[in-house]
Amino acid sequence: MDPKEFFFARYDPLCRRYLDPVWERLNEIQLRRRPAPTLNSIAWNMWHVARAEDVGVNRFVVDRPQVLDDEKWLARLGLDVRHQGTGQTEAEADDTSTRIKLDALREYGKAVERRTRSVVEALAPTVFDETLAPETIHRVLFVEGFAHANAPWLEQAYTGWSKGKCLIHFALTHTYQHTGEIAVLGSLQGVDAFGF
Repeated sequence: MDPKEFFFARYDPLCRRYLDPVWERLNEIQLRRRPAPTLNSIAWNMWHVARAEDVGVNRFVVDRPQVLDDEKWLARLGLDVRHQGTGQTEAEADDTSTRIKLDALREYGKAVERRTRSVVEALAPTVFDETLAPETIHRVLFVEGFAHANAPWLEQAYTGWSKGKCLIHFALTHTYQHTGEIAVLGSLQGVDAFGF
């Protein structure tokens, strides 16, 4: 199995079996609810993974504009923040969960998925081993606004990463991690987010 086949073997079920059903199974209250002050909402998680994938794939793996910018999604989402949420205060997480336009969020997630698929299909095998340049990490995080002001530690966290690691992390393992969180958030509300 080549790297692209491996990627899609994990990406396809992530999108179809986990992310897509959330929109069909849950209502607006369930999507926006934070079951406890220290927990984020399901909508917040869906926004967070879409933002991370958009930036991780488009800015770190192939150095092209984000879907957020190419398709002018920020205003459509009803938000005024470019970061991906890590480091938000409880009040900021509440605001994101309350203000985000759910129909736009669903469409933004699908737009990010389409872009990821096209990027991976076109990747040359040599790209996977390339290491992120420190100046790229800094620019994307702090000039372009991917990092919240409370998360400066992300710069050190991503230092030394290969583009292959970025692809696997931002489009797969990170999102799978949050699908577990979404399952728990659904369970705390008495619903099965994925329909298992």
